Amino acid sequence: MDFNKMWKSQSVPGPDFPALYEKIGRYKSRRLRKLWFTNIALALTSIFVGLIGFWTNSGQATTWLGILLTISAMVAFLVVYNRMIPVYQSLDDPSDSREFMEKLVTVKRREAFLQRQMMSIYFLLLSGGLVLYMYEYALRLGWVWGTVAYGLMLLWVGFNWWVIRPRQIRKEQEKINSLIARLEDVRKQF
Repeated sequence: MDFNKMWKSQSVPGPDFPALYEKIGRYKSRRLRKLWFTNIALALTSIFVGLIGFWTNSGQATTWLGILLTISAMVAFLVVYNRMIPVYQSLDDPSDSREFMEKLVTVKRREAFLQRQMMSIYFLLLSGGLVLYMYEYALRLGWVWGTVAYGLMLLWVGFNWWVIRPRQIRKEQEKINSLIARLEDVRKQF
């Protein structure tokens, strides 16, 4: 028996391009759906925050400044986040694997920027806006209940910052890293 000859005569399955491209297509459509959902949710939230300002007839400038800061946080995030639309849409043509890999790396790099720097700016502006907005109402509550209200609000912001945000970042990075790794495996097979 010639094991070397038998080993060489084995058929090797080729890379499963359709499955990989289908996975990338699902990733692209999920990300675009999330982008549009975020646009709608933050636009409606901004409108709601603005309407609250008009309904409450607040007397202090800090309340209006807080509303303005909160809305500007959402608008700034959306402006930068919407720049991802052409990047996601560029994931259509997988004909050149090297160029396609570069597009995936670009998506990864831009998402990392959004998840790190833009989310930091967003949380900072949003937290500042909430602190300023709540000032007038915390004064009306008195020292004890005002401190409790601020404490609960800052606790919630901290929970989102240190617990939910890292989990979300890790999940998104795992998704894009798996796509890049699979495409790299396919490229190595050639």
